[in-house]
Amino acid sequence: MKKYLLLLGTIYLGSGVAAEPVKAVKPAQKKETAKNTNQPQVLATQVIKGQNEGAEAYKWFPNTAKATPTYTINAEDVKTKVNATTVEDTIRYAPGVLIRKRFMGDPNGTLGIRSSNSFQTAHSMVYADGMPLHNPLRTTYSGAPRWSMVSPSEIDSAEVLYGPFSSQYSGNSMGGVINLITKMPEKFEAQMDATGMFQTMHRSGRNETLMGYKTFISAGDRFDKFSVWASYNRFENEGQPQTVNAAALSTAAGGTAVTGGEGYQTTTGAPAIAYGDIGVAQQTTDLFKAKFAYDFTEELQGRFTIAYEDRVGKVDDPNTLLRDAAGNKVWGGGTAAGLSTSTNYRTAAGRFAVPGSVFSVSDSQRQALNYGLGLKGKISNDWSIDTTASFYDAFKDRTISSNLNPSHPLNQNKGQISDEKPWWATYDLKLATDKFMGRNDLSFMGGYQFNHASLNLDVYDTNNYTAGTVGARTNDSGGATQTNSAFSQLEWRFLPDWSIMAGGRFDHWQALDGHVRTFGATNNIQNYADRDASRISPKASLEYSPDKWTFRYSFSKAYRFPIAEEMFASLSRLNSITTAAPGLGPEDGYFHNFMTQYDIPRGYVRANIFFDQIHNEINSTSVTINGQTTTTFQPIDKTEAIGVDLTYQQNEVFNLPVDLMANTTIMDKRIIEHNPIGTNSANYTGKLWDRIPRLQINGSATYHITRPWAASVGVRYRSDSYQTLSNTDTAANVMGGTDESTFVDLKTSYQLPINPKLKSTITAGIDNVFGANAFENHPYPQRTYFVSASLKY
Repeated sequence: MKKYLLLLGTIYLGSGVAAEPVKAVKPAQKKETAKNTNQPQVLATQVIKGQNEGAEAYKWFPNTAKATPTYTINAEDVKTKVNATTVEDTIRYAPGVLIRKRFMGDPNGTLGIRSSNSFQTAHSMVYADGMPLHNPLRTTYSGAPRWSMVSPSEIDSAEVLYGPFSSQYSGNSMGGVINLITKMPEKFEAQMDATGMFQTMHRSGRNETLMGYKTFISAGDRFDKFSVWASYNRFENEGQPQTVNAAALSTAAGGTAVTGGEGYQTTTGAPAIAYGDIGVAQQTTDLFKAKFAYDFTEELQGRFTIAYEDRVGKVDDPNTLLRDAAGNKVWGGGTAAGLSTSTNYRTAAGRFAVPGSVFSVSDSQRQALNYGLGLKGKISNDWSIDTTASFYDAFKDRTISSNLNPSHPLNQNKGQISDEKPWWATYDLKLATDKFMGRNDLSFMGGYQFNHASLNLDVYDTNNYTAGTVGARTNDSGGATQTNSAFSQLEWRFLPDWSIMAGGRFDHWQALDGHVRTFGATNNIQNYADRDASRISPKASLEYSPDKWTFRYSFSKAYRFPIAEEMFASLSRLNSITTAAPGLGPEDGYFHNFMTQYDIPRGYVRANIFFDQIHNEINSTSVTINGQTTTTFQPIDKTEAIGVDLTYQQNEVFNLPVDLMANTTIMDKRIIEHNPIGTNSANYTGKLWDRIPRLQINGSATYHITRPWAASVGVRYRSDSYQTLSNTDTAANVMGGTDESTFVDLKTSYQLPINPKLKSTITAGIDNVFGANAFENHPYPQRTYFVSASLKY
């Protein structure tokens, strides 16, 4: 009941806004927009006018994030340069952005920006038309944004904001913010897309071709001031096995004699054996979506969006390389009761342990509803509004796993059922003007935000996982967080080409209903006291922008409060144990950025130098031993990151039909101070931060062969990095490590001249052309082929 009352309250707060006469856009705003887009001269008016006239009021709002380094991608670039099967692919080549997309359709496509790694998902925020897609409850591998709530075909532009330099974003933007803007129709339109994909996979004794497809259908129209758009997107794919089953080798005596397995090593380089994998990852997603918009005036639009997602996952074909003396497959240890246990085996290489649960099979399903109401545009001659109330509810999120492989001789169909109950409600109100107090040299933005997020995790035993029979509950943990925030900032253009901005943000955070309960022979029930905290975050920037140059220094102090999983998720599952930290306090950071940009014809050259210093930065440490992963959270006293990103982008280079883009991010992040807690905690002072590549390079070249035909090549390079704060994982091409990688991607598209009213496009592409074998904890896809056809009326 609480979540529905909160939803009604947030929608009520966003209602009742009256419109007044409107006013034209100022030239100064167009200039600033030009400096923050990929194509400054071509797209100078896109953020204001847009390619879709029906969406111009929804897009138009004063630029309140001028102090923040920004990178923008438009739909045309994605269409010609990126093999975009899911929406996170649209920002694939953005500087300093790393998405751990393990395979096409990955539900755990975690996001890292700049000095926040891809497991610090609470440091990044993602919005689609103002509705949050980031997960305010979970972090690490399970904290990925809900990317699948948006289809790539509906994207008009994507904007990456680096760092917490705008007061309108909380400390959860320590890494950055991604804003996705989607299309609305100006007249009747219909679109149909179909994509086929297949990956040639050669790992762990498998030589297979994995296949998938994506279909997208949409239609929309505009009736005077009212517009409507609806779509259905289906995605189905087979991904390579996400875990190579391996174990360290021992010279100890004993163990059941077996044959098979492959020579391997642990992340530290110790001898190991690879004895199989967990099976092909099969994912199916159905997304139903509708958007409704109404133009109150030419520059004020309200929009309602509703989306329903049904996501199904399956892993049912684990592979074992081990054979007993009779030639039968070996599936690890098991008990007479049908439970998993660890059993020692021996080959000529040595002794190793294999738990039966590493060969288990699993089914998962997530059904979620996401809807929101927004209003954006001018409400008077000088003032504009941007307000959104939204609600996300994964009302079914269940994973069923077996204890043992179905082919295990001791299997009795016993297993575990994990139920997750996440939901969140948000309200965001911003008011802004570029003529504050009637002065042309003052701009003001202020507003209020409300966020409530609730999580509960339940684990049950089951005596029949095939039927999904729910047995005794073994774990129950969870809690909620709630934040009320007020923010404002003032910009003063005190001299020609000079401006200064100062602002602040007040956050009042609460932790509610925290609890951890375990059940069994001895019940352990612990309820945590509610607590709260308040912080003020100042922001400031100074800019000098003569002619084609822009110089800007930005400063921010930001606080990031802990989320529900970090404080309350404490549970034991078949292959993982999570230990929470209910007493965690907020992260406290200082952020600096100095930007220099020079606009060139149809492009720009840009450099950003940044320095981040964070106190009590929360780190998630995961250790996997013989298939069992243990995760804990701990605050690190002080970290520092220094880096530079360099970007060059230009279309029609030397007036030729060639577009070029290249960006480089060079960064060093390490632990400056660490006071270990507990006798078994290592001192990480001086160590490099985990999962942060010290060098990232992205580049693309596009040749427009003819007006309807284009071909593009893209390159993504990442240096290797550590997966642990101990910096001991130095082995390459092994499960649990992160490798240096170079992925080369190709794409070509051709628009068929079928009918003047029809746009029919055929595309073909290859990701990872050279079949690089790289790991980021899990293995990345090998060479993958795409063929797509699109028809739009």
